[in-house]
Amino acid sequence: MGEKRRGLGYLPLLSLRVLLRRPGASLLLAAVAALGVYAGCGLHSLAVQQQRAIEDTMRSTVIHCTVTDVRGMNADNLSLLSPYVEMLLGRKAERDPSLADMDKAVANVRAKADWELSWPYETTLCRLLSQASDSRLDSAQISFEPGWDESALMGGEMVCLVPEGMDIEGDCLDIVAAPPVDVSMSLRVVGRISGGPDNVIYSPFFMPWEEGVSTAFSIQSCTFDIRDTARLEECKEKLFSTPFFAVPSVNATPDGLAVGVLVHDEVYLKSLEELRSNLDMLRLLQPLLLVLMGGISFFAGFLVNRRRQREFAVMRCLGMRGRAIFGQVLGEQLALGLTGGTLGLCAALATGLEVRSGGLAFSGAVIGMFLLGAAVCAGVAASGSVMKLMKTEE
Repeated sequence: MGEKRRGLGYLPLLSLRVLLRRPGASLLLAAVAALGVYAGCGLHSLAVQQQRAIEDTMRSTVIHCTVTDVRGMNADNLSLLSPYVEMLLGRKAERDPSLADMDKAVANVRAKADWELSWPYETTLCRLLSQASDSRLDSAQISFEPGWDESALMGGEMVCLVPEGMDIEGDCLDIVAAPPVDVSMSLRVVGRISGGPDNVIYSPFFMPWEEGVSTAFSIQSCTFDIRDTARLEECKEKLFSTPFFAVPSVNATPDGLAVGVLVHDEVYLKSLEELRSNLDMLRLLQPLLLVLMGGISFFAGFLVNRRRQREFAVMRCLGMRGRAIFGQVLGEQLALGLTGGTLGLCAALATGLEVRSGGLAFSGAVIGMFLLGAAVCAGVAASGSVMKLMKTEE
């Protein structure tokens, strides 16, 4: 019994000697764990980057829309009435319920209409919603009078912007529209334009002709953006659910009511589809990596422990139960797995991979699968009969 107890007492030392005696096998198991954790962190990092790219694409991409005729053939010289722009701005909801919250679906509405003036002579009055509505102002500089800014173009004030060199007496400018408009009015000058056309006066798109009443007029062009790219399909459904806006078609018959809207979302949808496809692929590879990790761990452990069968037989002869052998083999592989996993995690951090709570959780799952494979391997090692093990040649 004394010799038996002495033998059992030397078993931990024997285990350490086995590990030191087989550095190649130990390095193999540690390398498997390290590569598994590093690959897991890499997959998680790529998945996080793809998710972030999707969010950035949805947040930063602007979906432009162009109003055309119902056949989509004309966008620069429309004969479109100004109330259609009021519909896009949500100003006609009280007349048609389908227009309710339209301003929550679209944004940055840009439209303009030119009137030839008989006074001032050889001058054009351009009605617009913003400086971006007219490409002639792309390189122009606007200096507003104190208390005024570009928001004046969105209101109903009787104001205007005039070229820098235009001679104006006082604060107001009297204009007379040429026939067939035949309208005269007095506009307050709230800003000057330098670097733009020298024969164009700019005024708000919506100007009241009398209290609470505005006059419809024909506009040349109109564009706008989808307000929320993440709700692209919902916004499109809202837009095309009205009887006034339709998807352009060369076979469409003009009815005097509907106009076409081209939604330029092809590149955006293609990019989003590619990013989501990549993310789905990465998410599919993660469980495959776990399964592969378990299989490789078992195979590597099996190759290592197969050459130790005589050693396990000696342990059994010394009185060590199969359960104890199982625990020792599993403990050895646990130490190697944790060591390799730590090295793999350090390598992931050193190479700049995304390692956060999700990455740590997935790394833990990888080590778990490594230990599962090791446990199966240890169970096989501890289950053999002593006589059979003793007959096994090294």
